[in-house]
Order: sequence, then structure tokens, then C-alpha cells
Amino acid sequence: MTVPTLPDEATGPCARRTRLPAGLDVQDLDHDAELAAVVRIAAAVTGMPFATVNVLDDCSQHQIAPHGFPGATTAREESLCSVVNADAPAVRAHDDLSTDPVHAASPWVDGRYARVRAYASAPLVVDGALVGTLCVFDTAPHALAPATGERLADLAAVVVALLQRRRQAAQLADLAVASSAAREQAEAAAADRARSEAFTRALLEALPVGVVAADAEGRITLCNRVGRRWHGLADGDVPGPAGAADPYGDVATAFDLCTPDGRPLEPHEVPLARVFTEGRVHDAEIAIARPGERLRVLRSSGALVVDGQGRPAGAVLASMDVTDQRELEARLREAALHDALTGLPNRALLLDRVELALRAQERDGLAAVLLYCDLDGFKGINDTLGHAAGDAALLRMATVLRGTVRPGDTVARIGGDEFVVLCPGAGTELVARALVARIERTLAAPADGGPALRSSTGVALSRRGDTPDSLLRRGDAAMYEVKRSRR
Repeated sequence: MTVPTLPDEATGPCARRTRLPAGLDVQDLDHDAELAAVVRIAAAVTGMPFATVNVLDDCSQHQIAPHGFPGATTAREESLCSVVNADAPAVRAHDDLSTDPVHAASPWVDGRYARVRAYASAPLVVDGALVGTLCVFDTAPHALAPATGERLADLAAVVVALLQRRRQAAQLADLAVASSAAREQAEAAAADRARSEAFTRALLEALPVGVVAADAEGRITLCNRVGRRWHGLADGDVPGPAGAADPYGDVATAFDLCTPDGRPLEPHEVPLARVFTEGRVHDAEIAIARPGERLRVLRSSGALVVDGQGRPAGAVLASMDVTDQRELEARLREAALHDALTGLPNRALLLDRVELALRAQERDGLAAVLLYCDLDGFKGINDTLGHAAGDAALLRMATVLRGTVRPGDTVARIGGDEFVVLCPGAGTELVARALVARIERTLAAPADGGPALRSSTGVALSRRGDTPDSLLRRGDAAMYEVKRSRR
């Protein structure tokens, strides 16, 4: 894909318009690992090869964290992002833009810049204003799934949360600068100092993040309202270390601190302790494991506080609750790797499992058994009994296959009525044929009033030098050979 070259904005009509909506910085965003991960997930869940976050300012569109292509900064009035949201921000999905009279003449569609065909986007709205879109596209037409827009809108909500978090961080930095200036002025007069301290206390209590501070000896001297609520503390309660020999061992216990996977923190892993040893901590993820409550995941950043002579005077740590965001990301990862109907691994996850099985064969010498199963008569079930009966047949097929294999084996759905069973280290044709016979017997017995089912199952044993694709191709060919023999 080629992109246009813009005129030098430093001397053009957009001179001095370098600040984007909501206080966003393009260069900073372009290196954001979380944003890049969301863009990759957007491509995976929609089946598109290209994805990006488009950020708009008055004159330009900036493609941030592009996936599958290099990205660029282009004129706003020519961008698809701006045109498709000209009337009102909304989720848009087009199977083929070249057939849409509104977009067919766009330079991104007619070949002047690119030949975009399949296209879907969800608006990024911050404080009621459109700041850009999360979009996916392809240079070939697609019959987009009905849920494409909904999935993209969910991911757009994650992007907006990331943008808002960055803005909050910038606001906190501005507040910190303002607070520091106020404290310096307060040194000139006791009354001013008292007012500044009162303001700082009120500010800390009002902040939507948890703040903990310690003195130069590591004793905790402050825990704001949000921090106290997270740890179940009453106003005025500040747990502190019992002694200087191992102060943060007591802090980890008193605050119920652990890693995001639930392991209790060692004293040297406590972020406030790390500030004293490392000077600064950035985006350290920890968790609070209070009895009877769900695990709360925090992202913490902190720095040393120094006096006028540059000597350490203490440390401050600020933490943001990212529990809901992490849970949403986990659900999206699950959706990207599993079939929506059966819950089985999809083709992408199956290929990873086959790769692991082939590596195990290289190491241990034990071949893997791969069964390629096609549900016979599935189209007839759909056509005569309806799609609900077809779904029920697929679910029964998934249940039978899961009940046939060992706990460490993989059952995947890779197409409409195509399933794959992978048994690493199973080793022999005899084992494979026994599995096929067991599957066919179970399918032949009607269950819950449904019809008896039959599967054409091809068998392939892995060989040294196989790739996941070559093993699947041999299984597929074996399955079609079984189908031909039954006609």
C-alpha cells in the first residue's frame, strides 16, 4: 500500500497546530505496547490483514500502531476515518467500498493512494468529541460477519480507556508541578505553607488513583482515600514497617500485596521498596489479594523525593486500578483463539499446538496422531431441520470428540463442520484407528432425541520434518479419501 506525501505543515495552514485532541502525543502513542496489542487483536478477531488507530487533529490524520502496513500521516479531508464519520460518529462496516457511491471516488479506494475494499471502523470518542477511529481493512472484498462491528466497538472502548488513562497521567503530572510550585512559595510564609499543605491533602484525597508516600527511612507516612479503600483501612490508618531490618516484608503482608497471578510479593519486589533501590519505578504491575474479594490488579509508578541538596527525603508511589481492563483483555484473547459456538480452540490455536507436538517428536521421537473429522450430512441437517439443529449437531460432535481424547490432547473446530483431534505422542496407526472407531460408535448412537451422526475421519501420523501445515494437509487428504470410498 502506498501513502501520499503531505506538504510541510510547519509553514502551511496547520502551523503551530501540533497538539492533538485530549492532550494526545502521536510519537508517544505510536510506541505504546498496549495500544499495539489492541490493534493486533482487532485484526485477529475481524479476520482482516490490516488494522490501525487513526488519530485526527484539525488538519491531519495520524495512523498510530499500524498492523500489517507502515502507516502514515495524511490530510484529514482525504481520510476515510473523517469521511465515514462526517455525519455522526458510529460503527461502520463495508464489504466492498468500491461499490459504495459515497466512497468509491476516495483516493484510498480508487487506486491513487491505495485500493481499500473491505473496511470496518469504530469511532474513538473522548468527552463527546471524535478524536479518531479504530479501523481494520483489506485490499480484497469480504463478507463481514454480523458481529464485526460489535467486536470492533468493544476494542474501541479499550483504546478510549487507554487514551483517557494517558490524559489522566498528564493531568497528574501537571498537578504535581503545580503542587511543587505551591510548596516552594509556601516556604516564604507559615500561613501560605499551611494553606498549601491543606490543598495538597485535599488534592491527594480527591485523586482517582491510590497514592502512598514514605519518609527517608522507608516508613509509610501517607496513604490517600483510594489507597485506604483498596486495602480496607479506616481514615487515618497507615500501616508501617515494624523495623528497619526487613521493613517491606511487613508492608507486603499488611497490604496483602502479591503478583497478578497471586504469588505473595517478596520484600524486594514491593514497588515502594524498589523506588528506594532503583530510584524510579514505571508501570510495575502488582495485585491486592484481600480475603473474600476479587484480586485487584494495580499499575504502579513512583520516584524518589529529594531535598534542596539532592539528598533522598522519601518516596512517592501512585497506582491505578487496571483490573477491569485486564479482565477484558483476557476475554478478548480467549475470543480470538476459540470457536464462538463450541468453545473449542480455533485454527490459530491448533497450529500452535501442532507446532508444540512436532517439537516434542523431535525431542522424544514419539509421533503425534492427527484426526481430520468432517461431519457427514451437515448441510442436509441445516437445510431440512434448520440452523438450530445444525448447531446442536456441531455441539454434539464437539462433546463426543472431547470425551474421546486424553486430558492433554487438543480438539479444535477449524471450519463449518470440520474438526481436528491432535494427540501428541500417541504414536501408532493402531491407536489412531481405535480412536476413530470409538468416535464413530459414539456418534452413531442418537442422543437427546437428535439424529445419529457420522463423521468421515482422516488419519495422519506426524513425521520428522513435518510442519503444522503439511500435517494438516495430509490429514485433510486422508479425510477426503474416506469420503470418496463411501460414495
